[in-house]
Amino acid sequence: MEQTQNLFQEFDAVTTKDWVDAIEKFLKGKPVDSLNWEIEEGLIMSPLHRKETTTSQYIGSPNLSGNNNWSICEAFIINKAEDCTKTNAQILEALSKGSNALILNFNYFPKVVDLEILLQNVLLDLVQIHFQGTALATNPKAFLQTIAQLSNVQTLNGSCDLGNITASALVDHFDFCLTNLPTFRCLNISIADSLTTSLSAAIFKASQWIDVLTEQGRSIEQITNFLRFEFNVGEHYFVELAAIRAFKRLWFALLEAYNVPSVVLPFFHATTLSDQHENQYWNMITATTQAMAAAIGGVDCIYIRPCNTLNQADSFTRRIARNVQHVLQSESYLNRVIDPASGAYYIENLTLALSKKAWQQFCNL
Repeated sequence: MEQTQNLFQEFDAVTTKDWVDAIEKFLKGKPVDSLNWEIEEGLIMSPLHRKETTTSQYIGSPNLSGNNNWSICEAFIINKAEDCTKTNAQILEALSKGSNALILNFNYFPKVVDLEILLQNVLLDLVQIHFQGTALATNPKAFLQTIAQLSNVQTLNGSCDLGNITASALVDHFDFCLTNLPTFRCLNISIADSLTTSLSAAIFKASQWIDVLTEQGRSIEQITNFLRFEFNVGEHYFVELAAIRAFKRLWFALLEAYNVPSVVLPFFHATTLSDQHENQYWNMITATTQAMAAAIGGVDCIYIRPCNTLNQADSFTRRIARNVQHVLQSESYLNRVIDPASGAYYIENLTLALSKKAWQQFCNL
């Protein structure tokens, strides 16, 4: 059998009218438009899409690697220096159980010795580490200098959220990392939700940073290597999935606007909002669908919040959150297929609608 054979040629073709008639019969006379969904103001999607109603060509989510693999992330809160030894034991347990990325959330400003204790026996070249916390934003340059004193820091595959920084501080921090922390992503942009206003605001902020840094002679390739976008993934499965794909379209459009000759992708991280309900079992289920949306959307790292919130997380709820991703990779094989949603008419149309509206908003900012 030829691989190009059309497997559906034995079946009679079904027209769009046939589908509409069948749907309206099921709806007992209600029009198919009654199923339309207003995703946000001015953006209405029909659930019925076919090839002839899909105006976009292959959109895709280009991946520069040979697979759709992502890192499994786990987060820890460090309130004071005395917590470092205990947290280090928890970190090593998480890594031994399959996590390969960490979020370290500080409620105080750590010293070098604290970080050394916290990261003892952690292989910095193999484990992604993201530093965050309100305490770090009080003096971001001092924190970068602290990080730079770690052993083997040149191999650190990490990132940091430095909060809102001025243009002059941006250049200073960037140049410091370029020299002292070459693999450390010091430019972090959070995307609050899947609304087009959030997507356009994130791409606008990135363009502002690019303008400031390129005026100082830095290249967009250098800037991209230091950029990290963080998506907060909610419960609207298809919208969350399409929003990640749409944001990549925005990024490609931005590169085109700057006449960048080749596609360079920043780092995409996703955090699930799977601790929003009092019912922990509900949270466990939503964690799965939210992580699926992020994985199919094509991110580099996923953090699933424990079902009883990070503040109350125990070994059991951490294990459940961690194992969701093991199932998605080892049993569902979502990490083996690049852009699994490509060609799905509904998702392609939704991706295009989100990217078009967000780009229009960006142009008006």
